[in-house]
Amino acid sequence: MNGNSPPALAASVPEGIRPVAVTEWDEWFRSGVPHKVSDYESAQFYSRAHPKRGWRAVDIGCGHGQWTRQLVRWQMRVTGYDYSTVAVEQARRTMSHARLYYEVWDVTADSIPVGIEPGSVDLVTCRLSLAYLDMARFLGDAGRWLSPHGVFYALTPVERPGGEPSRWYHRGLTEEQITALGRGWSSRTTYTVGSYRAILLRGYGR
Repeated sequence: MNGNSPPALAASVPEGIRPVAVTEWDEWFRSGVPHKVSDYESAQFYSRAHPKRGWRAVDIGCGHGQWTRQLVRWQMRVTGYDYSTVAVEQARRTMSHARLYYEVWDVTADSIPVGIEPGSVDLVTCRLSLAYLDMARFLGDAGRWLSPHGVFYALTPVERPGGEPSRWYHRGLTEEQITALGRGWSSRTTYTVGSYRAILLRGYGR
């Protein structure tokens, strides 16, 4: 996908919620307002997921790359993927490391990148981007990518019943959707990180 590609998310967004064009994401990332990774989120993730040095990780919807850089600090090999060319360019400029890569990828419309084979990934993360994807398809793919000990991690805003609709750049999941994320996985853990919900999944299809 490139910056001239048409929006490719219409089929993945619930009825009544418009898709977000790549041009909108490009403009958002040009605004330079990244969602920072808190020490609390990092500590909670590390204590619950138990990541290991040398793990291979993919970060979906990596944005400016704050989370990918955190994973590299834990000595993982990480590739961050994003729909926005602007986001990927900014992430690449922020940090260069032998274990860190960034690529443009439209998860919904494009083929799975060469190199992401079944069982080849130890950690799949998806911070603040899961609500924009075809979740059933994406979670099935992510589950197959993971090694037997692999972990899936997501962080999402929570949409409250009767509340004001979130702005397009802060789209979240309902409690019902969050509960459904555990279907088809042998282990599911959820916990709160500020105003967000974190989800850890293990053992897809077992």
